Amino acid sequence: MRDNARQRPVHLFFGMRHPDSDFFYGEELRAWQKEGRLIRLVTAVSRGTKPHYVQDALRGDAALVAQLILDGARVMVCGGRDMAAGVADALADILAPTGLTPAVLKTEGRYVEDVY
Repeated sequence: MRDNARQRPVHLFFGMRHPDSDFFYGEELRAWQKEGRLIRLVTAVSRGTKPHYVQDALRGDAALVAQLILDGARVMVCGGRDMAAGVADALADILAPTGLTPAVLKTEGRYVEDVY
């Protein structure tokens, strides 16, 4: 995002356990939002009074996510394997009406995972 000088609209769904200790690059992300390098930042906190996961956030924005992907967006998933599986399941549900799947996006080079 550092190099995204308003060239592409970037929407980031950022999952963390605890916002006080796990919101990596929080200051930079907020600065990039102000600069227009990051269009939207959605956070999902999995520990606390109301646990919320990235896949829940994606489902909550299903119409927007589907439209962005139909418009050519790329999906990049980074994190644990369980989270990545949950994100893939959520995207499969979101994209079902469009005929697209995470597998199709992978073959097109529009779905990339870096998981551990």
